[in-house]
Amino acid sequence: MFTIDERYRGLPASRDQVLALHLSLNTPHVAIPGKQAGPAQAFVVGLRGGQGAGVFVYLYLVEAGDCAVYVSGRRVQSADELREDEDDALGFVESLGFMMDNANWRAVAPAQQDEWLKTLPVFFKEPTLVPAVKARAEEKRNVATNLGRFLAAF
Repeated sequence: MFTIDERYRGLPASRDQVLALHLSLNTPHVAIPGKQAGPAQAFVVGLRGGQGAGVFVYLYLVEAGDCAVYVSGRRVQSADELREDEDDALGFVESLGFMMDNANWRAVAPAQQDEWLKTLPVFFKEPTLVPAVKARAEEKRNVATNLGRFLAAF
């Protein structure tokens, strides 16, 4: 059973901490309690920590630049438990309408892993720090500034 844990805003991790990564192939419209409804991306991530491993579901609300992190509530100690939680997480996000793809984290070259750690929203401490969100915010500021200059010219 996965539940939202408001303490999490992102899952920053090193390459060695990531055990599994699944990415959504689509961006269905979802409604998350307390968040603005809209298109979302889903990520299922297995992470190794100091007290074992855990599986997380990260839903990134694209238009809102917000997220929701779901946790299973248990720390897994074996590979079998990790697979069970991973299967449960995939079932959960698929029930929300996401089509998931296994990124095969361990088989991917380290350079690609580093690229994902720098660009996927799930690995940012705060969703507003995601490069695409920062670029959109900068674009909005530029539009507002240019509009202000245009109106001031009259």
